[in-house]
Formats: sequence, structure tokens, C-alpha cells
Amino acid sequence: MHLRSVLFVPLILAFLAPLLQGAADAPRSVASPDGSLVATVTAGSGDRSLGCAVTLDGRELFRFASLGLVADGIDLGLSPRFAGESPSPRTIDESYPWQGARSTVRNHARELVVPVKSGDRTFNLIVRAYDDGVALRYDLGGREASITSESTSWILPVAGRHGWSPHNKDYENTHHFTAWSSIPIHQPLAPPLTSESGGVYLSVTEADCRDFPDMALLNDGARLSIRFAGQSKPWKSALSPWRAVVVARDLTSLATTDLIKNLCPAPEPGRDFSWVRPGRSLWQWWSVGAPKLEEQPAWFDAAAALGWEYYLIDDGWRKWTAPGKDQWQLLGEAIAYGKSKGVKSIVWVDSKEMLQPAARRAYLERVASLGAAGIKIDFLPIANADMIRWYEGALRDTADLRLLCNFHGAAKPTGLERTWPHGNTREAIRGHEYHITRYNRTLPLETDSILPFTRLVAGAADYTPTVFELSELRGYTWSHELAQTLVFTSPLIHFADHYKNYLNNPAVDLLRVIPTTWDETLVLPGSVIGGKVGFARRKGDTWWVGVVNGRDATTWDLPLSFLSGPAQATLLADVPGKPDAFDRRETRLSPADTIPLTLPAGGGFVARFAPAPSAAAASASR
Repeated sequence: MHLRSVLFVPLILAFLAPLLQGAADAPRSVASPDGSLVATVTAGSGDRSLGCAVTLDGRELFRFASLGLVADGIDLGLSPRFAGESPSPRTIDESYPWQGARSTVRNHARELVVPVKSGDRTFNLIVRAYDDGVALRYDLGGREASITSESTSWILPVAGRHGWSPHNKDYENTHHFTAWSSIPIHQPLAPPLTSESGGVYLSVTEADCRDFPDMALLNDGARLSIRFAGQSKPWKSALSPWRAVVVARDLTSLATTDLIKNLCPAPEPGRDFSWVRPGRSLWQWWSVGAPKLEEQPAWFDAAAALGWEYYLIDDGWRKWTAPGKDQWQLLGEAIAYGKSKGVKSIVWVDSKEMLQPAARRAYLERVASLGAAGIKIDFLPIANADMIRWYEGALRDTADLRLLCNFHGAAKPTGLERTWPHGNTREAIRGHEYHITRYNRTLPLETDSILPFTRLVAGAADYTPTVFELSELRGYTWSHELAQTLVFTSPLIHFADHYKNYLNNPAVDLLRVIPTTWDETLVLPGSVIGGKVGFARRKGDTWWVGVVNGRDATTWDLPLSFLSGPAQATLLADVPGKPDAFDRRETRLSPADTIPLTLPAGGGFVARFAPAPSAAAASASR
């Protein structure tokens, strides 16, 4: 080559470098399958320039205002540049069976991998766009790093109203639905945090958290950032959880979103979860305190009489005694008695008895050897990174032993019930366990109509619903209490009240057949977060409706357009001035009908719609 040409090449490259760099740093975008949501990642010249804007129908909806981790002492959000071209977005499209608001879930998304360089460290920012939300995570290339902090933050619309709760380690704080100005500043908040503005709902949370600390949110007045409560030292990870925002145009889409579980992997190859069975469970602690040994047969008998699948042997069994027998022998006898009645047992344990992996495995093996069907693990320490790994270990152990696993006093779910279907519910909620006379505790009347759109967005909740004891209603009505079983999704429902209050209740026929998993779920038009909320859920060809009302009395012409044809309806409404009674009616209704409701503060309504027999069939039966 001629010398002049050799000298000229660097000059050309020097001239083109800024242009080439500009092209390399051009925004990277990925659209949801239906094209309505678009996530656009940018990396500019500023110190904190890595971000991601999300538009809905071409209008900016929210943004990840800053992105990055501090890994091995390197701030990956500082002066970021794109490290190369992004592969074309891949399409994810699969379906899988589910036990929850619907029987089949579709996981349909488009995923973009964006290589980013900060200093001499390269990582991948993975962005997924679904029709019902956007999520992103940090991939350190399969090599674990020492993580000390994360700089992810969100800017949401501050107009409208927002559902939030203060954060604590067991997620058992009150939920509120307020203006943005009422959200505490610089105090940890519990995800999901839900915002409603301009008819669109956003809910911020995380998914697939396996070795990061539990994520709390911090409001600085203008944006939300991440706080890891309880994490005081670095932790090891190669892949962050997903930082997810559910996007919904209506309350049905918000309450039934599949985004969080879709962000989690399917069960490991070869894992068989066909043994996982949903169902209803009696539970004596709320109504009578610690279980008494001599009373256990009566509780199992009552569960059998109700046709319920489970009975929870709660805290107190460890103190059982009998001549020549220890508590474990007595526990085994109780479990065996339940089996003879067709009722499976779930056993309570304090987590402090099994915090070390070897102790955990040995304890669970002993419970399984007695024939128990599940374990309820309570009083879990704050979910730092070590404890989150402990959760994963407990799920693995219980899966190996075919034990249902129910975490109480726990961190929120992050969708891993898809990976571990036997962990299909957990507490992580201020539920009916809080609403109790002997501790003089009362839930605000609007709580039940807020939770389906905040905490329940993250996953199922063991709310322990439905109390009929008059002295324990504390502002609610029977109809409201019964409706809780339809409003709060949980494949495994632990009913709080004494069995006599179920067996002797006028709604016992419904309690015997009420499902805990569904084929279809709708939030009824006219529902208002914090006010009156109605859910319609279908199992097979039968629809159920549950309505809960907040603190203000109201009326509602409840639409029945969800019905596919004439239905034989069982209706249970409130009786004015008598909270411990049902106004029960049997009637025939059609999709064109409405049901006029008068709902007191704390009131409710329940209905069951079975297909009505044809006129010819009805005549033949006569």
C-alpha cells in the first residue's frame, strides 16, 4: 500500500469515530407482541445516562430513570456505553397450566439483549416487553460478582391515586390508596406499588428473586428507587431479579396479570408436580389458640364433613404430651387419624428450628415420614440475600419430599410459584389473622378492596379469610366475609373461623363446593379500588361472584353480562342492621339482568350461577 494511503486511513477513522460511536449508542428498542408497549434503552454521555423509557400507544408512560449495579467495586451505571450491536429481539411464546385466576397461562413476550460497557466491565441489560408490562434485569455473563448496591429507579406519573404500604420484613402492614403526596418520603415501601393515572394502571415489583435481597422501594418525592432492607454486606450474584412494571388498561388486567410468574422459569426438567393439589383447609389457631391434642379428631371430622381437603396443625403441637409418647409420636397419630377420614395434614414450624440447611432437611424429612402433606414455615427472618437463598433451598427440599410449602411471616412472592408449583401460596399480607378480638386488632374497612390491586398483583396470598362469629366481625358482614374467599386468590385457602361456625352456617352448602382455582376471572365494571369491588370467577360452567365494600355505604346495579346464558342463581346479600345474617334467594337470571345491591360500610355480596336447565328439561323433571 502507498505510504500516503497508510497515513490517510487513521485520519479517516479519527474523523468517523464520533459518528460510529453515535451509531453504536443509538437507542435500542423492543416492542410488545401487540406493539402497544415499547421499551427504549438509551446510553448517553452523562454519568448516569443509562435508562429506559416505556411508551404506550406512542405516549411515554413511565421510565426507568437510572440503571446499574455496583459489582466488584465497579459502578456499572457510571458513564455507560453500548458495547456492540444488540441481536434481533427474540420472541417467547408458550403456554402452561396454572392453579389460580385462570387455568392456562400464555407467556408471550419479545426480549432484547443490550450489551453495555462501563469502565472495563461489560454486562448485558435484558429487556422484555409483554402486552401487560415491561421488565429488565442485569446479566453479568454467568460470572458471580460481589454486589453492594443497585441504582435502578423509576419515574411514574404522580397524578391520580396510588396503592402502597410501608415495608416491613413480613409484609404485614396496612395498604393505602392515596394521592402521591401522601406516600411517605425516604421510608421503605413494600412492592407492589400500584399507580392509577389517566385510566392506566402501573404496578412496580420484582420477579425471579433467588439470590438478591428482597427489594423495597424508596420515594424521594420525584422517583422511586431501590432499598435492600436488612442487607448490610455485599452478596454474590451473576443475574439480578427482574425489575418489573405491570401495565394494565383495566382492573381485570391488573388483578389477573401473569407478568410476574411469566418472568420466572418453568420447573426444572424431570420435576413432577402432579401431586400438588389445591383445596380448602380448616385451621384452629385464629379461633381457639394453640391446638389441644384431645380436640384434634373433632377438627379432622369437621374438615371431612365439609368435604375440605386439608387441616392445618398449627403452633402448639410441639407441647403435646401423653404417657410414653413424645410430641412427634402424637403428631403422627393425628396425621394418621386425618388420613383415615380422607383429610390431609399441614404442619406448622417456627423457622428458627430449621435455619441451617442440614437441620431444615432433617426436620422436613421427619415431617414427611409421618405422612404430612405440607409444611407451614413461620416467623422468617428479614429477607436478606442469604435468607432469599434459604427460601430457594426450602422450596427445593419440600419439592423433593412432596410437601406443600407455605411461608408465613414472609417476604412477598416474586413469581417462583411457577418454578416451584408446590409453593403456591404464602402469607406476606396483613390478612384476617390481624383482624381479631383477643388482640384488639381491626383492619380498616377499605383494606379488602385495595389488596387485590396491590399485594395480590405479586402472587397468591394466604389471607386466612371468612369469619362468621358475630363478636369477630368488627365492622364486616357475613356476605363480606364469605366474599373474601372469592376476592383473594389462593390455591390453598386456610379458613380462619371455628368449624362449628361453618357447619352451622346457612351458606354451608356453598362452603362445601366453593373452588380455590379458576378457569376465568373478571373484575366487574363499576369496581373502585378502596370502595366497592366485585370479582366474577368461573369454574367449568359455573360462575361465582364476590363483592366487598369499603368504608362508605353505596348502591350498585351489578351487571351479569359475563354469563353465557340463563343461570340458576343463589344470591346472598346483606341484611340491614344485622351483620350476622344473609338475605338468601334462589332465582333464575340472564346475561341481560342486573342485580341491585345496597351495600353498607364493610358489606358484601356472594352469588353462584349454575347453568339453568332448559324449559323442556325442567318440564320433564316435574
